[in-house]
Amino acid sequence: MAWKERFKKFGVPGLILFLLITLFSFYFMSNNAEILKDLHRKMSILLTADFLKYRTKNSPLLQALQFILLIFIYGLFTVGFVNAVLIVKKVIFQKPSALIACTIHDYDSYLNLEDKLGDVLTALDQHSPLRVIDEKVTIFMISHQTEIQRIFGLKERQIEFVWYFEGKDNDVELVYLNPPADMDGVAKLLNSSLDMPYVRVKEPAVNSRMELWESPIKQFITVRNYGNLKLGLGVFILKDNIFTAENLKEFTYYTSKMILLGTNSRFLRHIRRKKNIGN
Repeated sequence: MAWKERFKKFGVPGLILFLLITLFSFYFMSNNAEILKDLHRKMSILLTADFLKYRTKNSPLLQALQFILLIFIYGLFTVGFVNAVLIVKKVIFQKPSALIACTIHDYDSYLNLEDKLGDVLTALDQHSPLRVIDEKVTIFMISHQTEIQRIFGLKERQIEFVWYFEGKDNDVELVYLNPPADMDGVAKLLNSSLDMPYVRVKEPAVNSRMELWESPIKQFITVRNYGNLKLGLGVFILKDNIFTAENLKEFTYYTSKMILLGTNSRFLRHIRRKKNIGN
């Protein structure tokens, strides 16, 4: 129906304004009606301004102007109050729903990653063919990277991943599904992070380092196992100002199992094998 479409277009404030205009028009058509005189008196009682008070000695034109101003004042107050109620309602009833939906999505993502890791470990236990194990390891890596990309809210071209582990003669060897844009910058960031005794290391301003001021990498974070390096994952972000307290907290929670992956020698062996077969 036409009136329903108009109501949707203008909303509650528009309806209130329409009613006020109607009331004002009715006042002009019957300015001698006692009901409107009483309404004028009652509306002016709540206001302290003398020039708005109803007085019988005032001319009809002045009374009309006073009434118009009263309608305008009460209309602004009413529209403001209704909008405030609608805003509060939106915050109370809609925001928690969004948070709940986000939490459910995150939970499903974690379960999905556990399933992918479970597929790898099952294939190892069953001594599946190398081709099958390698495929499941690749799927696990892609799932892990995709979830981290979601955590930081980035597009695929804005984030790069490099898995790393200890090679021969204490060298650090790299495995990546897609070659990073700045391999030299990747090596410098990983080497400096390994000089620190922390499981997680982050650099929120990579370009502030003299040797990396022209690098496309803007922010960097990595996670690895405790103790001597067995397995780590470097995350290289090609966009500024991505880190927040919330997504860093989620990243920490999400990568907690990553700390233990390097202790599984069979899993680690197949990660290393990907290096030997050219990623």
